[in-house]
Amino acid sequence: MDEAGEDEQVLAAVQIARAFFGARRARLAVCAGHVRKRAGGSRRGRRPNRQRDFDLGAFAILRDYFGVDGRPPVCDEDEFEDRFRMPRPVFKRLFRAIYDQQFRRRSVNATGRPQAHVIQNVAAALRVLGYGESFDRADEYCRLSRSTIDDATHCLTEFIIDKWESTYLRRPTDVELEHILKRNAARGMPGCMGSIDCTHWQWHKCPKALGGQYLNRKGRRPVVTETVGDEDLYIWHLCVGCPGAYNDMNVLASSPLILDVNAGAWPPRTYKSTLNGRSSRLLFYAADAGYPLYALSALPHPKPDGPRPLVYNRLQEAVRKDAERLYAVWWSRWFIMKYSARYMSVLRLIKTAKATAILHNIAVEHKRHGFISAVRGSAAAADGGSRTGDGQSAAFTKDAGPQQDCVWGEAVAAATTREPEAADDGRGHIVGSARYIHMAEAEVKNADRHLSLLNDLSEHVWADRGRRLAPYVRLPLTGAHE
Repeated sequence: MDEAGEDEQVLAAVQIARAFFGARRARLAVCAGHVRKRAGGSRRGRRPNRQRDFDLGAFAILRDYFGVDGRPPVCDEDEFEDRFRMPRPVFKRLFRAIYDQQFRRRSVNATGRPQAHVIQNVAAALRVLGYGESFDRADEYCRLSRSTIDDATHCLTEFIIDKWESTYLRRPTDVELEHILKRNAARGMPGCMGSIDCTHWQWHKCPKALGGQYLNRKGRRPVVTETVGDEDLYIWHLCVGCPGAYNDMNVLASSPLILDVNAGAWPPRTYKSTLNGRSSRLLFYAADAGYPLYALSALPHPKPDGPRPLVYNRLQEAVRKDAERLYAVWWSRWFIMKYSARYMSVLRLIKTAKATAILHNIAVEHKRHGFISAVRGSAAAADGGSRTGDGQSAAFTKDAGPQQDCVWGEAVAAATTREPEAADDGRGHIVGSARYIHMAEAEVKNADRHLSLLNDLSEHVWADRGRRLAPYVRLPLTGAHE
């Protein structure tokens, strides 16, 4: 028994010494800065919460931008739009929609003190999106902490996407598509649905595990953003998240836009445009020379050798520059898309881009009536119809579409001649089947139809406004002058 007691005393002494040296080693590591002290909980020595005075922050925002006690606001309408990146009615619409949401209501903490107002959270989140600043930059004005502004920005972007993505990030309806076709036909490009382009958004916080995947030829790690816009700079298609190693051709191959085109769901085949005496049901986009030779895109002539392709390139450049103007206006309104992204996940980048695109579209919808295109369209309607160039009318019609439930084009004609049993029953191929998708993809990616489209567009533009644009283009030194 005595030996057992001595052994227990020795074991207890060893354990006490081990605990002592372990605690001493931990204190030395904390003093050296290698291990952070565990934070959390109310304990002795921890700094209390800062007295931010939420009422003062809300009062400052209301005083500067909305007015209090019957006095006018300090900032007028132009300054309000400069600070919040949207007109005042658009901001009020956003605030009314988010005011009654459960996650943004003014809460009370455990001590019974009321927390920040809703106007503070919305203003701070819009400061982050509009100015591209860090989360703690608006602390002095909005009286919120860094974590609160981060949470408010995340909640605001998710709310905008959940509420308005199906309304402001979708394909155009028949009425909207007809308006786009009329405007582009008046500009000299019948059958054009808008301009498509992609840009690179630098990713500053790209994880090292994804560094090789997102590394481009310039040694940077961006994320590719693809958009489709019209003359009013309205975003009709947005694709964000492709690695920066992609180019225009690779992005289009992995974009949801081309997936709908291959499935025959887009563009609609109920519109027939006539160019150079040739009719086609396949509408197209105006793109730059980096895109592939598809029948879906109208590219510039790579080596123009005469006045006709030169005049066409001049007009095609004016139409496809809408996408670049879109990026310029979009970035000037929402600086977070202009500066390098500081988020750690691709999903957060996608949500931020979608939210800013939706807010951009809402602002464009609110101010579209004052754009030059709307004024010109109203003037043309008052004159009894739009006319283009030197008197050539805009040639596109709408009908019931194809008689068979299949895609249109030369590939379909060749397939029906090889398979007479499919043409005799009057049904064609089943929508969504592998054969249907293969035929639709073959029609869109036909390089011969693309070259035929360029030739028809060149002849149409030359007949429509060649006399007016010819003096403004630089003809080649060698070549036939017509």
